[in-house]
Amino acid sequence: VEESRLAEIYTVRELVELVRESAMAGTSQALRPQFAGWHTVLQGESADPEVLVLAQPQRTVEGFWYLLTRMAAMFSYDRFQLRATGLENLPPHGPFLICPNHQSFIDGVIMSGLLPWPVFRDIFFVGTSEIFGAGFMRRLARWMRIMVVDPDANLIPAMRAGAFGLRHGRVLIMFPEGERSIDGTPKTFKKGAAILSIHMQVPMVPVAIEGFYKAWPRGKGFQGFAPLQIRFGKPIYPPPEAEASEDAYEKLTAELKAQVVAMWQELHVET
Repeated sequence: VEESRLAEIYTVRELVELVRESAMAGTSQALRPQFAGWHTVLQGESADPEVLVLAQPQRTVEGFWYLLTRMAAMFSYDRFQLRATGLENLPPHGPFLICPNHQSFIDGVIMSGLLPWPVFRDIFFVGTSEIFGAGFMRRLARWMRIMVVDPDANLIPAMRAGAFGLRHGRVLIMFPEGERSIDGTPKTFKKGAAILSIHMQVPMVPVAIEGFYKAWPRGKGFQGFAPLQIRFGKPIYPPPEAEASEDAYEKLTAELKAQVVAMWQELHVET
């Protein structure tokens, strides 16, 4: 697949159609179509200054947010009766992905406040323009290292931003569902985390959260204090990049979801 053609791609559908077209024309004989496409896409460097910041440590800003999120976590232990387990499963430092199910606006903040400093200082997020697209939320995104994208209309920059951060030793917090659950139960997991894991050769840490939906459900305001639980699972390591294929993406995504759902079901029973 030619780089000039890849630069014009903005959705998964366009990527798949282009790779299929190239395969039919005999230009992808040496590599599997999906492997060739994503390998090329993720090797591309971003020119976005908000993404390039990921290569530059900002310890003062990182320290400020660390203290703020730690305070949020301590508050949650008291008022939300927060219970967190499995933190020992986290790798000591990046690069890797943290992949939780998604229930509420406050998921990321409280979960981040549980992370040890060597991990926290390297975290970054990929957030949607629907929430962080303008005004104060846009400025907040810059301060918190949230790469703002529209994943449905502009997928390639989102994936490249994730790859850039991981390439520089960062820790990507990525919600595989891509949106908050409508009822608190884990929904369909998208393949983005698995694609990054395979092509960047970094592990994924599955995380299950429960209780956040009761506290602040999608489409409603804050409902009150409810018991919160977070469980970190053991890292899932990807197969070699040479084995990348659509089947490999789907298999790794299924494994990630299975582990998250299994932990979530345990937490749901305990709540």
